[in-house]
Amino acid sequence: MYRTKSLKIFTISCLFLALVIGQASAAVPEERAEGFAMAIDIPVRVVSMGLIVIGTAVFIVSLPFALTSGSTGDAWTSLIADPFEFTFTRPLGKFEDWRRGPIESSASSD
Repeated sequence: MYRTKSLKIFTISCLFLALVIGQASAAVPEERAEGFAMAIDIPVRVVSMGLIVIGTAVFIVSLPFALTSGSTGDAWTSLIADPFEFTFTRPLGKFEDWRRGPIESSASSD
């Protein structure tokens, strides 16, 4: 009696798990980065963090000039925001097409 009940619970659990895994695997994108690209991405991100620090310093130095010319937003985007996105929001191992957002969508509609 106990054995048949356990077998039924185990069978239902396995079927449920198979359905859940099937749905989860469909949600994973098919195009994945290669192992070498993922391995090389770690030092690239470390260097990118250093470039964020340098970009911040350059932004602070250039801020008076950017304020007078009205290009503070462009300087912020180029020196701080883009390197930050490249370092922290890009998928591991993806070097091309890493920029997704309102800038790209408005530029592509022109």
